[in-house]
Amino acid sequence: MTGKTRREVLAAIAASAAAPGLQAQTHDMGQMVQISSAYKPKVLTAAEMTWLSPLVDAIIPRTDTPGASDAGVPAAIDRRLAMNGALAAQLRKGMAQLDAECTKRYQVKFAALDTQRATEVLTSLEASPDTELGVFFKTIKDLTIDGYYSSQEGLAQELGWHGNTYLSEFKGCTHPEHQS
Repeated sequence: MTGKTRREVLAAIAASAAAPGLQAQTHDMGQMVQISSAYKPKVLTAAEMTWLSPLVDAIIPRTDTPGASDAGVPAAIDRRLAMNGALAAQLRKGMAQLDAECTKRYQVKFAALDTQRATEVLTSLEASPDTELGVFFKTIKDLTIDGYYSSQEGLAQELGWHGNTYLSEFKGCTHPEHQS
């Protein structure tokens, strides 16, 4: 063995065996697949997507973790609406009603409210769950939570979930009111 170690010989044999397969795996760089691109709404207009961002961010704001818009929640909501026309109609009606309510209270539409006023409006909607706007808020809040905690930002960055991990014990919910 002229100065080569056994490991070097085995590596050379493995490389020569793999070389023909590697040549067949070359790619035409002009036809690369684009991995990601800007989201193109399926149901909502661009203006409605822009309107939706401050609402979902009021529900899950950016803190030391990403906010709802950072996690792509408006796009997740739009994809849900594409599967349910009745939900899309309900959402659009609620958006118009929320703008009307904000215009009545503050003379501006929801998207133009500052954080304090947006919180006041949404808190009052949550306190009135039997009204049309209360139902709208519950629906949008549920969609926002589903979208956020289905995203990488919600699952991994906020909740710390990183896939299948071994748990030596699972205690379940530890809230006293949920214990049997």
